[in-house]
Amino acid sequence: MQHVIIGASGQVGGHLHRTLTRLGEDVTGTYYQHPEPSLIKLDITRRQDVHDFFDALKVHVVWIPAAMANVDQCQREPEGSYLHNVEAPRHVALSAAKRGARVVFFSTDYVFDGENGPYNEKAPVHPIQVYGQHKGEIEQYLLTEISHALIIRPAWIYSQDENPRNFVYRVVEQLKKKNPIKAVTDQWNTPTPGEGLVKMAWQAVQDGFEGILHIAGPERLTRYELTRRIARAFGYDVNLIEPVTTESFHLPAPRPLNGGLVTQYAPYRMEKGRDFTPLF
Repeated sequence: MQHVIIGASGQVGGHLHRTLTRLGEDVTGTYYQHPEPSLIKLDITRRQDVHDFFDALKVHVVWIPAAMANVDQCQREPEGSYLHNVEAPRHVALSAAKRGARVVFFSTDYVFDGENGPYNEKAPVHPIQVYGQHKGEIEQYLLTEISHALIIRPAWIYSQDENPRNFVYRVVEQLKKKNPIKAVTDQWNTPTPGEGLVKMAWQAVQDGFEGILHIAGPERLTRYELTRRIARAFGYDVNLIEPVTTESFHLPAPRPLNGGLVTQYAPYRMEKGRDFTPLF
């Protein structure tokens, strides 16, 4: 099949690009702010540019991991968040659908309020910040207006990538310098390995899965415990990890606390050893 990955310079998009290429698929990737030699620059907020881009390609699957994903920035700049997280992916989805391509969109666990997690695909959404509201809005659009769309919700994505957008990399870089790290004890979630996420997403596409699918790691941890595990796995001092509460950061955007994702679809439940090699 011929694939387009919108946002192939990001953590998820990069995993997708490498995995599909390794499998022998025909892949075209785009970037917006982080150029890479093998990728094409595309600003998906420019509708005509999106149409022109797709006019020049034959495509079967369009993957959309691209997003304005800084939650606090979205809270401070709701107009920018709406442009990048609702209007822009809508342009892409429409262009893809008009050309008969399947749309695979990566959403977020932040569509939930974090009151009664973990959540499965049938749980009603109730976002508590701008980012989650906009992700929920584009989800609903795709479900009602784009035939055969697949919406994937991961949570707390991590990988081995040496990329500032990767949580593991950021933690390790601080620990290398022996800098203390404050990590919250009151946020619970299901960390999702990028490797396993991409493997499951590709399987879902091959299976013809439609609608909403949760793909998340098999364990539910606090951010504090996750950070301590990273320190132990890479041989650094766990005493550099300081337990704090979310409230102590005074963040612009509220965070879901009692969160996490599970799937009701057995073929897409991750298991250590079968679906990915754990980092910690």
